[in-house]
Amino acid sequence: MPKVSVCIPTFNTARYLPEAVQSVLDQEFTDYELVVYDDASTDGTPDLVRRWSGSRLRYVRSDRNLGQAGAWNRCVELARGEYVALLHADDRYLPGFLAERVSTLESHPHVGLAFGSVMLIDEHGAPVGERRLSTQSFILPAREFLTTLLLDCVIYPPSVVARRECYDTVGPFNDRHFWGIDWEFWLRLSARFGVAYSSRISAAYRRHSMSATPTALGTARTTQDGFEILEQIFREIDASPELSDYAAVRESAFRAFAMRALSDAGYTCEQGLLPATRTHLRYALRADAALRSRPTVWALWLSCHLGAWVYRAFRKIRPL
Repeated sequence: MPKVSVCIPTFNTARYLPEAVQSVLDQEFTDYELVVYDDASTDGTPDLVRRWSGSRLRYVRSDRNLGQAGAWNRCVELARGEYVALLHADDRYLPGFLAERVSTLESHPHVGLAFGSVMLIDEHGAPVGERRLSTQSFILPAREFLTTLLLDCVIYPPSVVARRECYDTVGPFNDRHFWGIDWEFWLRLSARFGVAYSSRISAAYRRHSMSATPTALGTARTTQDGFEILEQIFREIDASPELSDYAAVRESAFRAFAMRALSDAGYTCEQGLLPATRTHLRYALRADAALRSRPTVWALWLSCHLGAWVYRAFRKIRPL
């Protein structure tokens, strides 16, 4: 059996898939299987995958689209390794990724999830920035990373390798949501397993207009799903005596969420997406009613009724 199962779920991402696959095949660590799960793509992905015929790649195609959570869960079902890595088809690994993550997990049996810093790349693959949670690597026992995650999803998917045991223990990805599926899973996992972070950048996360996050932002699913995830997690915290200390984080978590939702409302208002702006704003106020005292909230509220020009004019008078 392979040590690691690298699973690439793909749906109409033939443009980027070759980079993702090649970044796995180029790894110096070789005790892995590579599974490409095609969630009923219509963009010629099957023909594209034939270029790797005879390689260590295993291609599995679904005859119906399962959606994001369904595809991720199917990847885990197909995985045969002790460790599982879900690499999105538009992201890629950098040299040394698998070796570093495996070394961490092998050296620290209590760690269930290892992640790290990422390079941000654009649709053409050019670097446009980076995301580092800290300049120092760290390893934390179960539950100690939970507070950080409750305040925000700071884990980028291409940087993660987790034990198969984690998926078996905490259950599958939640298919009730469109956005934040990974965040909700990391929260459940970190409550039960240790977490390791590497400050070294060894994976690349692609930002482009066709990815799920811009879509969720423009339809306000980021705030709707995010709010529901926080409510669900705190219900679980309230019901779990071993997590009772984390109930005190509720106010800070919802306040941080409210500020993100307010920022998203400003972005969608600038884009003229007023229905989404209205939803972002509503959830921001549900999360933190104290936001009503902010002039920005009233500028956005007026924009929802009078037009985006109100917020644009407000921004000129009072830039962020």
